[in-house]
Amino acid sequence: SIQTLVARLRGPDRADQASAAAALAEQAGADTGLHALIVDAGALPPLVALLRTGTDDGKSNATLTISRLAQDAPTRTLIVKEGALTLLAKMLRTGNEDDKMNATRAMLWIAHDEPHRARILDADALPSLIALLSPSRASDLG
Repeated sequence: SIQTLVARLRGPDRADQASAAAALAEQAGADTGLHALIVDAGALPPLVALLRTGTDDGKSNATLTISRLAQDAPTRTLIVKEGALTLLAKMLRTGNEDDKMNATRAMLWIAHDEPHRARILDADALPSLIALLSPSRASDLG
């Protein structure tokens, strides 16, 4: 259940946290109707914590989950309030290619809401987003 996965996100086992985030990402990707249930179960705070202090896999899975949850306007505001923007901006700089694309997707969704655009700039994400558009990276964008 979603509640069980959120409880695992909060647990002490870092590998289990990463696995729970991956399972939530899968559910969020398969059914957008589950987004509100995932958020209502309290997943955002431990996902942001995982972005901050998790293993590389945990950070990657949290980034993917957040990028999927960010499709919903009410959730975008919560993501910003939880302090995820600076952590997503860090993933743009330090993550692997999938992490960078997922962080970019999250930023794209968050930027749909005009009030959040200045917060994205404040998180120093713009230089990394621009770097992703360089000609040498054009093939990465499909």
